[in-house]
Amino acid sequence: MVTAHEKSRNKEELRNKRVFADFTAEEFRRLKKSMRLRKYKKGQVLFDEGDKRDKVFYLIDGLVKLERYDQSAVYMYTSYVKKDKLFPYGELFSDDVYHYSAYALTDIELYYFSAELFEELLANNAKQLLYFYKRLSTILKEHEERIQFLVVSSGSSRVIKSLSLLMDELGEPENNAEIKVPYPITICEVATISGCSRETVGNKIRQLKEMGKLDHQHKLFTFKDIAFFRHYSED
Repeated sequence: MVTAHEKSRNKEELRNKRVFADFTAEEFRRLKKSMRLRKYKKGQVLFDEGDKRDKVFYLIDGLVKLERYDQSAVYMYTSYVKKDKLFPYGELFSDDVYHYSAYALTDIELYYFSAELFEELLANNAKQLLYFYKRLSTILKEHEERIQFLVVSSGSSRVIKSLSLLMDELGEPENNAEIKVPYPITICEVATISGCSRETVGNKIRQLKEMGKLDHQHKLFTFKDIAFFRHYSED
């Protein structure tokens, strides 16, 4: 069990994170007072699309999935949040509800705090607001590129492009020649991203393993031929 002293210490460690660094001492004190530490088990929902947007989250550990569907429940968009990231950005200052659903893809630990207070503090701190504007611009650019990235006719190409996206977004260098995704990613997950069937994804991953391009053991991806996947991500 986390003690009150440990919680206070952990909050102070957030002070030096870039996402909070330009708040004044008093502003961060107010924000810290609003913060609550929470743990979620894999599969638990943080919020659903259409819920009142009253919280902002900062992920301490684990992986969160964001997804959005159209009215016919056909998949539209999915994205991931890894540790040491704040979310969601897109609705700040604009919408009263969340436009995505979020759930824990692994066991996670996070802080949440008042969205209303966070917006108030941002609005009165030009330096911190500029950082968030730049960060939001980067996220929007990444989302546009992702949509273009996956609009290809070949199912095989979409699978490889989806894998390269996972490598770039979630991967960590294992050594000079490999990149490993430290989170469990299932074939179903890749099928959702790529818009392909599980069978198509499974066959392609099997082929890539035989070619020595990647490994997929215990749901963990290791990319062995980084240049091969980078070629697809830049195509």
